[in-house]
Amino acid sequence: MPPVKAPVADAPASPALSALSKASYALFLEAAAGTGGKGCFLSPMSIIYALTLALNGAGPKTSTHSELLAAIAGGAENAANLGEGDLNSELGRTMTLLNGAGAGAAEGSASRMVLANSVWTHRGTTLRKEYVDAMQSLFDATAREAVNGAKDVNAWVEGVTKGMIKDLVQTDQWDAILANAIYFKGFWTHAFKKEDTFPGEFTTGAKATKEVPFMCKNFEAQDRITAVRKEGLYDAVALPYKGDAFSAIALLPAVGVAMEAALKDWGSGPQELRPVGKCFVKLPKFKVESQLSLKTVLHKLGVKQAFGGSADFSRLSDTKMFVSDVVHKIEG
Repeated sequence: MPPVKAPVADAPASPALSALSKASYALFLEAAAGTGGKGCFLSPMSIIYALTLALNGAGPKTSTHSELLAAIAGGAENAANLGEGDLNSELGRTMTLLNGAGAGAAEGSASRMVLANSVWTHRGTTLRKEYVDAMQSLFDATAREAVNGAKDVNAWVEGVTKGMIKDLVQTDQWDAILANAIYFKGFWTHAFKKEDTFPGEFTTGAKATKEVPFMCKNFEAQDRITAVRKEGLYDAVALPYKGDAFSAIALLPAVGVAMEAALKDWGSGPQELRPVGKCFVKLPKFKVESQLSLKTVLHKLGVKQAFGGSADFSRLSDTKMFVSDVVHKIEG
């Protein structure tokens, strides 16, 4: 149940934002399909920022560039109508908005997101100045030499995530790393009380049941909780975080409906959430740690050239480079 930016009434999404949203769901659904129903926890936004750092280093009018562009834009059709500049502008604007939400507020009075980018070199690799300057300007991405290899990158990630994510990079056998890190600290507007947590049965995506603690709460009409019901598909409820900048969406598929089918419908376009008056919500309480390689996922989404010896990252460096892996780690 990831945090999402609270929608602004009567503000239609830009074509670039809609494309990025479509790409996010495509990434999530493809990753979830590879888990065999065991569940999936990842941040498509973080992945998209990292891929965009790679996109801006790819040679123009190459397969490396066009495949990355299509993946970030949510498909070849969107990529045909949107350029690299459109996506850069939207991602830069989004980063400013997310990092600004809750900034300067007293601890606990507002939820806070920190989104950061960095570019690292190792083993004597140098980056093109034009690339370094552009990434700094667009995404506030710092370019640094990793004198101590993975240790330096891991220290940066751990710092941004307030100690949540450690040891992301496991090897020193690399020439450059394009990194994104996101930290989110959320405080419910209407807090779940510890004494209202009870054990119950939870059904996994693989149709197995297990006993887990459930956070329970009766919401009143004045809480203005919003929800949407797609008959025969799912029920979804939006739970706001303090500060009114973020909310969490909890989506429950209807009996017999696969989570992938429910999410595909949810991600097909903006959903109209309406106030529901009184309602009862019960959510499983859990902690998660996940680390996975996204190489296979990206292959299935059409990103292939970047991983081979014929990759073209000539705007990134004069050194011949290709992507060895895309590694994603989450704790929460």
